[in-house]
Amino acid sequence: MTSAATGRTDGINKWLGLVAASFGLFLASLDITVNVALPDITSDLGTDIRTIQWIIVFYVGSTAGLQLSIGSAADIYGLKRFYLIGLCTYTVAVFLIGLAPTLSLVFGLRVLQAVGNGMLLASVPALVTSMFPREERGRGLGLMSGIATLGLITGALAGGVLVDAFGWRAIFLARVPLGLAAIALAFVVLREPRARSAFSGNRNFDFRGGLTLLVGLGSLILFMTLGGRTGWLTPNVLGLALLSVASLGAFAYFERHTAGPVLDLSLLRHRVLAPAMLASFLMFLATFVNWFILPFYVSDTLGADAKALGVLLMLMAATGAITAPVAGWLSDRVPPAYLMTVALVISSLSTLWFTQLDAGSSMAEVAVRVAMTGAGIGLFQASSATLIMGTVSANRLGTGGAILALSRSLGTVSSVAIMGAVFASRLDFHASSIAQTSGEQAFVLAFADTYLIAAILAAVAALVSVSYWPRLLKRG
Repeated sequence: MTSAATGRTDGINKWLGLVAASFGLFLASLDITVNVALPDITSDLGTDIRTIQWIIVFYVGSTAGLQLSIGSAADIYGLKRFYLIGLCTYTVAVFLIGLAPTLSLVFGLRVLQAVGNGMLLASVPALVTSMFPREERGRGLGLMSGIATLGLITGALAGGVLVDAFGWRAIFLARVPLGLAAIALAFVVLREPRARSAFSGNRNFDFRGGLTLLVGLGSLILFMTLGGRTGWLTPNVLGLALLSVASLGAFAYFERHTAGPVLDLSLLRHRVLAPAMLASFLMFLATFVNWFILPFYVSDTLGADAKALGVLLMLMAATGAITAPVAGWLSDRVPPAYLMTVALVISSLSTLWFTQLDAGSSMAEVAVRVAMTGAGIGLFQASSATLIMGTVSANRLGTGGAILALSRSLGTVSSVAIMGAVFASRLDFHASSIAQTSGEQAFVLAFADTYLIAAILAAVAALVSVSYWPRLLKRG
């Protein structure tokens, strides 16, 4: 049953609701199969490694551009409603991608999939937070993160099998029955929190803010992506930079002059929330290299097939699935800020360890590094979710979920853009600077350089996380 006073779900229903809501994140996490299939998609559609990365950029970039607007709209119009619409949109998109005959159509449908994904990422943490009392919030969000990580495990294992047996299209079509099952479960089990329903009629959605934010973030993401590929001073790249600045400036102006902003700009000055968002951004900027650079090292340098790559990515997800609930449980007992710092230190060290790999390394050597990275990511996801969702007000849970997802999305798309550009530039350098360097040797050297920079970024994130430790805040 649901408490009328708090809108919080009681008894066994909150655990059923947790499963129903987290099923959406499980479904979204299955997109890891795209990373497993990148080499196969590249070959089948006749493209190259730089072009195929747009399949990630379009998806994560569109999610990031829409995230805050979706979270704000979900707070107004209903979390369950947006969750169900997100499930339907996601399911339709993956079905159509599985049938798409051309790369350009795949790119376009990835944007549609991103709309559904954005709705899921914003609404699920908000729904879970609304179901649990404060003293159990970490446990609920930790289990949510663990269930989402099970999607990574399933996707990593099944992705390799499906790609090897049926080709890359199977990784999209196989998600359709799961999407339909998630829709049915959510429709039956989930209830709209009464506190959210009462709030929904108090304000209108800020369409001006949503539009300018979409244009601003979208042009920013394109600026970073194209700048790393074609040069930062080319006219079209500079034009995107100017458009981003102008749009984000207009967004800030509109938000200061509206009663119901998409984003309360005071949150950007919050002593905990602002640095926590920065640490999360840096974390995913650093660690996402494992999803789009590591697959090519494993397949091209070590000569492993898609199944072996799937097992590696599964291992990273499995350790995360174990550590996320543990971190959630601990977050109810110790300040989650401390756990975030521990997670970032682990991530920095594991990323630095990757720089020791070469063309003669074994799959076992890769596996231990991957497992350590997964442990850090699992700890971070649960503790950061507990910290951020505990910081926003009760009537802004959708926005809180969007902020949580936005920092992650911006980190991942920036990783593809920035770290991808770093890798490409180091690959060109090593391939041309030493005449005796083979293509394989150049790749390994560029791989090590890129992971070294990623390790430094994770270390910076650890330093940032110390700034919002409770003891330091009390002293300040």
